[in-house]
Amino acid sequence: MKKIIFIKILGITTLLFLVNPIDLKAQNNYKIDVTASKFDPIRGHLDLGGSNVKGDNISVNSFYIEKNNEPFIPVVGEFHFSRYPHQYWDEQLKKMKAGGITVVATYVFWNMHEFKEGTFNWTGDLDVRHFTELCAKNGLNVLMRVGPFAHGEIRNGGLPDWLYGRPIDVRSNDKAYLFYANRLYQEIGKQLKGLMFKDGGPIIGVQLENEYQHSSAPWAFTYQDAPKERTAAGRDRKIVQDGVGINDLGNEFADVGRDHMKTLKQLAIKAGLIAPIYTATGWGFATIVEKGSIPVMAGYAYPFWTASNNPSPFYLFKNIHKNPDYSPVSYDVNLYPSLAAELGTGMAVTYSRRPRVKGESFLPMMVRTVGSGTNGLGFYMYHGGTTPSVGNYLFTEGTGLNNKSYDYQAPIGEFGKVSSGYYPLKLINYLLKTYGNDLAPLYPVFPATNESIKAEDTKTLRYAVRSDGDKGYLFMHNFQDHVVMNDLQNLKINITTKTGTITFPETGTFTLKAGSSAIFPFNVNFDDIPIRMATVQPFCRFTNKGKKYNVMTTIDGITPEIVFKGKAKVTGTGIKTTVRNGNTVIAFASDKMTEFQINGVSFLILSNNDAQNTYLSGKDNEEKLIISKALVLEDNDELTLISNNEENIDLTVYPASANLSTKEGKATKGKSPLKNSNTWHINLPKAEPFINLIQADNSHFVIKAGSVDLSKVNDIFVTFDYRGDRGICMMNGELQTDDLYTSKPWTIGLKKYQEALKTNDMYFHFLPMAKDAPYLSYLEKEVLPDFGNNKSFLEIKKPVILVEYKVNVVLKN
Repeated sequence: MKKIIFIKILGITTLLFLVNPIDLKAQNNYKIDVTASKFDPIRGHLDLGGSNVKGDNISVNSFYIEKNNEPFIPVVGEFHFSRYPHQYWDEQLKKMKAGGITVVATYVFWNMHEFKEGTFNWTGDLDVRHFTELCAKNGLNVLMRVGPFAHGEIRNGGLPDWLYGRPIDVRSNDKAYLFYANRLYQEIGKQLKGLMFKDGGPIIGVQLENEYQHSSAPWAFTYQDAPKERTAAGRDRKIVQDGVGINDLGNEFADVGRDHMKTLKQLAIKAGLIAPIYTATGWGFATIVEKGSIPVMAGYAYPFWTASNNPSPFYLFKNIHKNPDYSPVSYDVNLYPSLAAELGTGMAVTYSRRPRVKGESFLPMMVRTVGSGTNGLGFYMYHGGTTPSVGNYLFTEGTGLNNKSYDYQAPIGEFGKVSSGYYPLKLINYLLKTYGNDLAPLYPVFPATNESIKAEDTKTLRYAVRSDGDKGYLFMHNFQDHVVMNDLQNLKINITTKTGTITFPETGTFTLKAGSSAIFPFNVNFDDIPIRMATVQPFCRFTNKGKKYNVMTTIDGITPEIVFKGKAKVTGTGIKTTVRNGNTVIAFASDKMTEFQINGVSFLILSNNDAQNTYLSGKDNEEKLIISKALVLEDNDELTLISNNEENIDLTVYPASANLSTKEGKATKGKSPLKNSNTWHINLPKAEPFINLIQADNSHFVIKAGSVDLSKVNDIFVTFDYRGDRGICMMNGELQTDDLYTSKPWTIGLKKYQEALKTNDMYFHFLPMAKDAPYLSYLEKEVLPDFGNNKSFLEIKKPVILVEYKVNVVLKN
């Protein structure tokens, strides 16, 4: 029944019709049954796997990868070595490792290495061997993407110009093409000799081709208004497409395609490119090496190659193992694990299509993808760069893309500056790195409500469970691209397991805030400590001096607690211990660092903000957490702290170290948040950038930096916050980089130019946005200018110059 209420406000009587008051506070109760969840992977059916001289082994079953007979979930970050100055590769790889990356994926762009037919260049920024050795030095594995075709928004998709116009059917078993492809592989094999996994090297995977019989690039030799000439075999030109998408037509040439992919693998093996893992594009009916490669998947919520701004399906849970994104596919999904290669952590833009990919979109997609059954995350791009050129001869693909910049709106940008998306991604990267062996065998289960959820749905909880019928992890998020989400309140989830029902939360309800996500464990065993359920998310685990530590993080809007099975003896401070239904319940504040112990195992609880600023470093059995707003990089026994425009750096070390020393600045001890931690304040001398930034007119700026000195700082960044069409950076008569406006401020790092700046000025030119520009529909409403009666618009705020500080410290136990 309805209730009628009369109220008087400022003397005016108002009649309100309300729905039943109970409805206003109704819980959103969800339930899911995981008792039937059981999955026995198929083994021994794939021509994959191998061991090395150290006795390590890698194998692949139909659901996950194993390393030394333990389940292993790789966290793969894409970083193109040829798009970044080789002098700084080491630092950038350390940033990737600090972000939780375990495998670096990179392309070998054929047209850069064999610019002139028969002459190969493997020096400087093209030194693939040195790059791979640096990955090994930093404890990172490598997935080498050897082509011959790569795409990657590179001219001809990586095929050399000199192939064009010859009577050669590229990307086929044409004998002439195979001759050149084999020569390329042989050259790559020579460069990487001794660095393959079997030899004790870091290269655990080789990707063959890319998007074979699915996509292509345009040949650079074309004319305005002419039909596209595609870099695809003649027979395939009617089925390939631009970018990543769905192929509903199938592939009448699939058998021929599989034969070509098999041939490429044989050529790779003969060239010494022998790895336990081979991958090939699996999405959109692309062709793989049948039973000889893992078909890798993708997910791009903000593609530039489509004209639509419609919400994507990539934030909706589904069984991604049985039903991959961009299905239908060309292979039997029951035979292979689901492994992501290209999940869109950013996006390139074109002149006419300019999607803005914000950092907060990254983590929810990964929570959805892992919760849906993927056993490997691959971020494209994880690290941006600048596409090289020879003078003003450009290696970019063209077709409206940036001529130089390949920032990609990535977690680590074009100039190595960490973006906002870097930090939340750590929450899942660290989880997979240290708890992946527990998670990988668990199969995805979905609630009945899942079938009815559409991308535009803002009211229904998006969640899934991975479980073996009893233990498991609850995955949920509240994000959708191109849709404004609302907080979901009064939520409660009941999970029926073989040993009873688990309720999240056990008492009361919770709120999943707009944009947020969570991964909660139940019936798990962390270092022999049985956990019934927790409303905190596992972050990482480590060992120090024989003692085991489990680190978990709170989620904003959700009351944190851990329910341990049975009665346990708990010691700690800042916690509240009670007994509920015979189990031990630990409650604590959501915004404070908390530590407690059970049976000699330590549990550290971090706020969500602290977790995003936490780094795990140190050798086995000597690991520590470093908590700092500065970026923390590991370099043997030293730590490097990188701070953005802040000469005062704070860090907390857990468990505590006896001392900290540094040759730069002054270190003083501060108040620690926990007894088993210590905090230091480091004060560095304030640095002057010694840059003269001159505004020549309303659209031109000049940097004069002949006396620039970066010996005492890490980098200097110049940021232009503007509204316009594009920005161009020139120096010494050559295009250095460019920016197609997306509303993201344009930031340029000067470190890579420091020598050139001593004798050359740097010029910036901004062009106005036209009232009828084709990309306006991609821009957010709040940044669209009021053109009025004007046909164009340009606004440039005062540029900001920021100093990036760096300090090296040594911790002493």
